[in-house]
Amino acid sequence: MKNRKPKFSGHQTFVTRYGWIEKGYRFVRDGRSFSSQDAIVDLGVGKNMVESIRYWVELTGVTKSGATSDFGTKLLDEDTGWDPYLEDNNSYWLLHWKLNTHPDYIHSGMILYSHLRKPEFNKRDVIDAAIRLLYAHGKKSPADSILAKDIDCYLRLYAGTRRLINKQKDEQIGSPFQELNLIQSVNDSDLYSFNIGSKSNLAPEIIGYALWDYMSRQKKIAITINEAMYREYSPGQIFMLDENSIVEAVEQLSNEPKWSEAFGFSEAAGVALIHCNLVEGNDILDHYYKKAVEA
Repeated sequence: MKNRKPKFSGHQTFVTRYGWIEKGYRFVRDGRSFSSQDAIVDLGVGKNMVESIRYWVELTGVTKSGATSDFGTKLLDEDTGWDPYLEDNNSYWLLHWKLNTHPDYIHSGMILYSHLRKPEFNKRDVIDAAIRLLYAHGKKSPADSILAKDIDCYLRLYAGTRRLINKQKDEQIGSPFQELNLIQSVNDSDLYSFNIGSKSNLAPEIIGYALWDYMSRQKKIAITINEAMYREYSPGQIFMLDENSIVEAVEQLSNEPKWSEAFGFSEAAGVALIHCNLVEGNDILDHYYKKAVEA
C-alpha cells in the first residue's frame, strides 16, 4: 500500500459503462472541465454520472490531475492511438491492470485482487480485508457503509448485478470489465469466486507489459515465479493467473525474435527466475497493437 491514499468513493455507485472511458478522455483532451455546468450537456449524462466518469478516467490512468495522461493519449488518440474506441478486449485487460495497480490510490478493486487472498468470498470478507489493510498502515478506516458501497460498485464492475443488494435497474447495461470474466457469483448465494487460471482472451504481450511495469516499480530485472504470482499488485494476482499461464506467456514472448532478449528464464541458487530486460514498456504494446491491426 505504501503511500497510496484511500479512495473508497467518487464513482457515485455507478460502474463505468461502454463508451465512458473514451468519452471522458476526449472531454478532458478538449480542455473541458467536469466541474463545468456544461458537463452534463456535453457528456449527455446526469450530474452524478459526470462525477463517475471523472472517477473512472482518473483511476484507469487515462487522465491525471485533470489532464490527459501519456498513457491515455497512447491508447485513445483518434489518429495515433493503439485502440481509440476500445474495440480490442486486451485494452480492457490493460485498463484493468492500470486500475488495480494505481500508484496514488487504494480502492476496493485493489483489496479484491491483491489483499483479500480468498478464492471464494462474500462482501463482509472484503470489508474486513480493507479494514485490516488500513489499520496495518496506520490509516483510518471509513464507516462500513462507505466500504460496502465501494465494494458493491467493484463487484458490479466485474461480476454484474444479479446478486447485489443495492442493485440498480439502470445498470443492467453492464460494464465492459465483466467481459474479462474475473469474478462470478456462486450459484444463488451471497458468495463470489475468482476465475483463477488461464485467460484465453489475454495476450502474452499484455502479461509481458505487466511484468515490465511490476518489475520497474520494484526496480528489478528478475523476479521469482512465486513473486510474479503472489505478491501484491503482481501480474498473477491482478490477472488471477495460475503458474502455467505466467510461464507460458514468458515462453511465448521469449520465442519471438523481437523479444527473445527481453524476456526469459534464468536460475539463481536453484530458484527459477523470470527476467525482463525491456527498456520501455510501451514498445511491447506498440508491437501488440500493430500486430492486431495487421491480423
